[in-house]
Amino acid sequence: MLLADLLDVYLSEREASPRYIESLNRTVRRARECGLLDTSQLLPEKTNEFLSRLPLAAVTRANIRRELLTLWRFAFEHSYTDVPPLRVCRIKATPPPPRAWSLDTLRKLLAAAEQDVRPVSQRCPGLLWRDVLPCWIVVGYDTGLRFSDLLHLHGENIVNGCVICTAQKTGKFTVRAISPAGRECVSRLLEKSRDGTLFRWALSRRRALRKWKDFLREQEVVGSSRWLRRSGATYVEINHKGEAQRFLGHSNAALANRHYLDQTLTMDVPNSPPPLR
Repeated sequence: MLLADLLDVYLSEREASPRYIESLNRTVRRARECGLLDTSQLLPEKTNEFLSRLPLAAVTRANIRRELLTLWRFAFEHSYTDVPPLRVCRIKATPPPPRAWSLDTLRKLLAAAEQDVRPVSQRCPGLLWRDVLPCWIVVGYDTGLRFSDLLHLHGENIVNGCVICTAQKTGKFTVRAISPAGRECVSRLLEKSRDGTLFRWALSRRRALRKWKDFLREQEVVGSSRWLRRSGATYVEINHKGEAQRFLGHSNAALANRHYLDQTLTMDVPNSPPPLR
Protein backbone atom coordinates (compact mmCIF):
# COMPACT_ATOMS: atom_id res chain seq x y z
CA MET A 1 0.00 0.00 0.00
CA LEU A 2 1.27 3.45 -0.90
CA LEU A 3 1.99 5.69 2.09
CA ALA A 4 -0.39 8.29 0.65
CA ASP A 5 -3.16 5.67 0.58
CA LEU A 6 -2.23 4.55 4.09
CA LEU A 7 -2.61 8.14 5.28
CA ASP A 8 -6.06 8.34 3.69
CA VAL A 9 -7.16 5.19 5.53
CA TYR A 10 -5.64 6.46 8.79
CA LEU A 11 -7.49 9.79 8.54
CA SER A 12 -10.76 8.10 7.58
CA GLU A 13 -10.84 6.42 11.01
CA ARG A 14 -10.22 9.47 13.22
CA GLU A 15 -10.71 13.20 13.50
CA ALA A 16 -7.66 15.41 13.08
CA SER A 17 -7.09 19.15 12.98
CA PRO A 18 -6.35 20.78 9.61
CA ARG A 19 -2.82 21.65 10.77
CA TYR A 20 -2.09 18.05 11.79
CA ILE A 21 -3.44 16.73 8.48
CA GLU A 22 -1.24 19.21 6.64
CA SER A 23 1.77 18.09 8.68
CA LEU A 24 1.09 14.40 8.02
CA ASN A 25 0.76 15.05 4.30
CA ARG A 26 4.07 16.91 4.35
CA THR A 27 5.76 13.99 6.11
CA VAL A 28 4.41 11.50 3.56
CA ARG A 29 5.53 13.77 0.71
CA ARG A 30 9.05 14.03 2.12
CA ALA A 31 9.21 10.28 2.59
CA ARG A 32 8.10 9.74 -1.02
CA GLU A 33 10.74 12.18 -2.30
CA CYS A 34 13.40 10.15 -0.45
CA GLY A 35 12.25 6.80 -1.82
CA LEU A 36 9.88 5.61 0.93
CA LEU A 37 6.92 4.96 -1.31
CA ASP A 38 4.85 2.20 0.29
CA THR A 39 4.42 0.12 3.43
CA SER A 40 6.81 -2.57 2.18
CA GLN A 41 9.62 -0.03 2.56
CA LEU A 42 8.82 0.78 6.19
CA LEU A 43 11.96 -0.88 7.49
CA PRO A 44 14.30 0.27 10.28
CA GLU A 45 17.32 0.67 7.99
CA LYS A 46 15.47 2.65 5.33
CA THR A 47 13.66 4.81 7.90
CA ASN A 48 16.87 5.63 9.77
CA GLU A 49 18.58 6.54 6.52
CA PHE A 50 15.66 8.77 5.53
CA LEU A 51 15.64 10.62 8.86
CA SER A 52 19.42 11.08 8.93
CA ARG A 53 19.48 12.67 5.47
CA LEU A 54 16.79 15.27 6.11
CA PRO A 55 18.42 18.75 5.96
CA LEU A 56 16.25 20.01 8.80
CA ALA A 57 16.58 21.01 12.44
CA ALA A 58 16.52 18.24 15.03
CA VAL A 59 13.14 19.39 16.38
CA THR A 60 11.58 19.11 12.90
CA ARG A 61 13.17 15.73 12.22
CA ALA A 62 11.91 14.47 15.58
CA ASN A 63 8.38 15.51 14.63
CA ILE A 64 8.67 13.76 11.26
CA ARG A 65 9.93 10.63 13.02
CA ARG A 66 6.96 10.70 15.39
CA GLU A 67 4.43 11.11 12.56
CA LEU A 68 6.03 8.40 10.42
CA LEU A 69 6.01 5.98 13.37
CA THR A 70 2.34 6.80 13.96
CA LEU A 71 1.51 5.74 10.39
CA TRP A 72 3.83 2.72 10.59
CA ARG A 73 2.20 1.58 13.85
CA PHE A 74 -1.23 1.96 12.25
CA ALA A 75 -0.08 -0.10 9.24
CA PHE A 76 1.31 -2.84 11.50
CA GLU A 77 -1.85 -3.02 13.61
CA HIS A 78 -3.99 -3.31 10.46
CA SER A 79 -1.68 -5.92 8.83
CA TYR A 80 -0.57 -3.66 5.99
CA THR A 81 2.99 -4.63 6.97
CA ASP A 82 4.49 -7.47 8.97
CA VAL A 83 7.40 -5.36 10.22
CA PRO A 84 6.82 -3.75 13.64
CA PRO A 85 7.81 -0.07 14.09
CA LEU A 86 10.96 -0.80 16.11
CA ARG A 87 14.69 0.03 16.08
CA VAL A 88 14.19 3.54 14.68
CA CYS A 89 16.88 5.82 16.07
CA ARG A 90 15.69 8.49 18.45
CA ILE A 91 16.42 12.08 17.53
CA LYS A 92 17.55 14.21 20.41
CA ALA A 93 15.75 17.49 19.96
CA THR A 94 16.66 20.02 22.62
CA PRO A 95 14.56 23.18 22.24
CA PRO A 96 16.25 26.48 23.08
CA PRO A 97 15.22 28.34 26.24
CA PRO A 98 11.89 30.12 25.60
CA ARG A 99 12.06 33.84 24.92
CA ALA A 100 9.28 36.41 25.04
CA TRP A 101 8.92 40.12 24.39
CA SER A 102 9.17 42.66 27.19
CA LEU A 103 6.31 45.10 27.67
CA ASP A 104 8.50 47.86 26.18
CA THR A 105 9.00 45.79 23.02
CA LEU A 106 5.32 44.94 22.81
CA ARG A 107 4.42 48.63 23.09
CA LYS A 108 6.98 49.48 20.43
CA LEU A 109 5.45 46.93 18.05
CA LEU A 110 1.92 48.13 18.79
CA ALA A 111 2.89 51.77 18.13
CA ALA A 112 4.56 50.81 14.84
CA ALA A 113 1.54 48.76 13.78
CA GLU A 114 -0.77 51.70 14.45
CA GLN A 115 1.31 53.80 12.05
CA ASP A 116 1.43 51.24 9.23
CA VAL A 117 -0.65 52.82 6.46
CA ARG A 118 0.19 50.29 3.75
CA PRO A 119 -2.76 48.43 2.16
CA VAL A 120 -3.38 44.86 3.27
CA SER A 121 -4.29 43.54 -0.19
CA GLN A 122 -5.90 44.51 -3.46
CA ARG A 123 -8.98 42.46 -2.69
CA CYS A 124 -9.73 44.65 0.34
CA PRO A 125 -9.65 48.25 -0.98
CA GLY A 126 -9.15 50.82 1.74
CA LEU A 127 -8.11 48.29 4.39
CA LEU A 128 -4.75 49.23 5.89
CA TRP A 129 -2.43 47.25 8.12
CA ARG A 130 -3.06 49.73 10.93
CA ASP A 131 -6.64 48.46 10.89
CA VAL A 132 -5.59 44.82 11.29
CA LEU A 133 -2.17 44.39 12.87
CA PRO A 134 -2.81 46.27 16.17
CA CYS A 135 -5.89 44.09 16.71
CA TRP A 136 -3.83 40.95 16.13
CA ILE A 137 -1.15 42.11 18.57
CA VAL A 138 -3.52 43.06 21.38
CA VAL A 139 -5.86 40.07 21.05
CA GLY A 140 -2.95 37.67 20.63
CA TYR A 141 -1.28 39.00 23.77
CA ASP A 142 -4.52 39.19 25.78
CA THR A 143 -5.70 35.67 24.98
CA GLY A 144 -2.56 33.64 24.26
CA LEU A 145 -4.34 31.94 21.36
CA ARG A 146 -2.27 30.05 18.81
CA PHE A 147 -1.77 31.49 15.33
CA SER A 148 -4.45 29.36 13.62
CA ASP A 149 -7.00 30.00 16.36
CA LEU A 150 -6.45 33.76 16.05
CA LEU A 151 -6.68 33.65 12.27
CA HIS A 152 -10.02 31.83 12.34
CA LEU A 153 -11.76 33.91 15.02
CA HIS A 154 -15.33 34.87 14.15
CA GLY A 155 -17.56 37.57 15.55
CA GLU A 156 -19.54 34.78 17.24
CA ASN A 157 -16.41 33.92 19.24
CA ILE A 158 -16.50 37.32 20.98
CA VAL A 159 -18.92 37.15 23.91
CA ASN A 160 -19.15 39.46 26.95
CA GLY A 161 -15.66 40.85 26.47
CA CYS A 162 -14.14 37.39 26.08
CA VAL A 163 -12.95 35.13 23.31
CA ILE A 164 -14.72 31.78 23.45
CA CYS A 165 -13.58 29.07 21.04
CA THR A 166 -12.26 25.53 20.68
CA ALA A 167 -8.50 25.24 20.20
CA GLN A 168 -7.79 23.60 16.84
CA LYS A 169 -4.66 21.83 18.08
CA THR A 170 -6.03 20.30 21.27
CA GLY A 171 -9.81 20.44 20.86
CA LYS A 172 -10.05 22.09 24.27
CA PHE A 173 -12.74 24.61 25.11
CA THR A 174 -11.09 28.01 25.57
CA VAL A 175 -12.30 31.23 27.20
CA ARG A 176 -9.99 34.23 27.51
CA ALA A 177 -10.72 37.81 28.55
CA ILE A 178 -9.92 40.67 26.19
CA SER A 179 -8.71 44.03 27.50
CA PRO A 180 -10.78 47.19 26.86
CA ALA A 181 -8.27 48.25 24.18
CA GLY A 182 -8.61 44.83 22.57
CA ARG A 183 -12.39 45.03 22.59
CA GLU A 184 -12.25 48.39 20.80
CA CYS A 185 -9.90 46.96 18.14
CA VAL A 186 -12.14 43.94 17.65
CA SER A 187 -15.28 46.06 17.33
CA ARG A 188 -13.72 48.34 14.72
CA LEU A 189 -12.37 45.47 12.64
CA LEU A 190 -15.60 43.45 12.77
CA GLU A 191 -17.46 46.49 11.41
CA LYS A 192 -15.29 46.24 8.28
CA SER A 193 -15.57 42.44 7.98
CA ARG A 194 -17.44 41.11 4.96
CA ASP A 195 -18.34 37.72 6.42
CA GLY A 196 -18.19 38.08 10.19
CA THR A 197 -14.67 36.69 10.57
CA LEU A 198 -12.20 38.87 12.44
CA PHE A 199 -9.06 38.34 10.35
CA ARG A 200 -9.73 35.57 7.84
CA TRP A 201 -11.85 37.72 5.53
CA ALA A 202 -8.81 39.90 4.82
CA LEU A 203 -5.85 37.57 5.40
CA SER A 204 -4.76 34.19 4.16
CA ARG A 205 -2.46 32.21 6.41
CA ARG A 206 0.43 32.78 4.02
CA ARG A 207 -0.10 36.55 3.92
CA ALA A 208 -0.35 36.78 7.71
CA LEU A 209 2.89 34.82 8.18
CA ARG A 210 4.67 36.92 5.57
CA LYS A 211 3.49 40.16 7.14
CA TRP A 212 4.72 39.14 10.58
CA LYS A 213 8.11 38.17 9.21
CA ASP A 214 8.49 41.45 7.29
CA PHE A 215 7.09 43.57 10.12
CA LEU A 216 9.48 42.21 12.74
CA ARG A 217 12.42 42.57 10.39
CA GLU A 218 11.53 46.20 9.73
CA GLN A 219 11.28 46.87 13.46
CA GLU A 220 14.55 44.98 14.08
CA VAL A 221 12.83 42.80 16.65
CA VAL A 222 13.76 39.16 17.12
CA GLY A 223 10.90 36.65 17.28
CA SER A 224 7.72 35.64 15.50
CA SER A 225 3.99 36.00 16.02
CA ARG A 226 4.07 33.03 18.44
CA TRP A 227 5.97 35.28 20.87
CA LEU A 228 2.64 36.99 21.60
CA ARG A 229 1.46 33.77 23.23
CA ARG A 230 4.73 33.41 25.11
CA SER A 231 4.65 37.02 26.23
CA GLY A 232 1.07 36.81 27.46
CA ALA A 233 1.84 33.62 29.39
CA THR A 234 5.03 35.08 30.86
CA TYR A 235 3.29 38.16 32.23
CA VAL A 236 0.39 36.11 33.57
CA GLU A 237 3.00 34.08 35.48
CA ILE A 238 4.73 37.24 36.73
CA ASN A 239 1.49 38.68 38.08
CA HIS A 240 -0.24 35.44 39.10
CA LYS A 241 2.21 32.71 40.06
CA GLY A 242 1.21 29.32 38.69
CA GLU A 243 -1.55 30.66 36.38
CA ALA A 244 0.38 30.40 33.10
CA GLN A 245 -0.53 26.73 32.71
CA ARG A 246 -4.24 27.55 32.82
CA PHE A 247 -3.77 30.56 30.50
CA LEU A 248 -2.00 28.37 27.94
CA GLY A 249 -4.54 25.57 28.29
CA HIS A 250 -1.91 22.94 29.11
CA SER A 251 -2.64 19.74 30.99
CA ASN A 252 1.05 19.36 31.82
CA ALA A 253 2.50 22.17 33.94
CA ALA A 254 6.03 21.42 32.74
CA LEU A 255 5.16 22.45 29.18
CA ALA A 256 4.82 26.09 30.15
CA ASN A 257 8.29 26.27 31.70
CA ARG A 258 9.87 24.27 28.91
CA HIS A 259 8.40 26.06 25.90
CA TYR A 260 6.71 29.34 26.85
CA LEU A 261 7.86 31.14 29.98
CA ASP A 262 10.80 33.50 29.58
CA GLN A 263 12.55 33.14 32.91
CA THR A 264 14.70 36.19 32.22
CA LEU A 265 11.45 38.15 32.58
CA THR A 266 9.82 36.15 35.35
CA MET A 267 13.13 36.15 37.29
CA ASP A 268 12.43 32.57 38.27
CA VAL A 269 16.14 31.88 38.70
CA PRO A 270 18.27 30.68 41.63
CA ASN A 271 19.81 33.21 43.98
CA SER A 272 23.20 34.44 42.84
CA PRO A 273 26.41 34.02 44.88
CA PRO A 274 27.98 37.07 46.51
CA PRO A 275 29.53 39.47 43.97
CA LEU A 276 33.30 39.39 43.56
CA ARG A 277 33.45 43.19 43.31
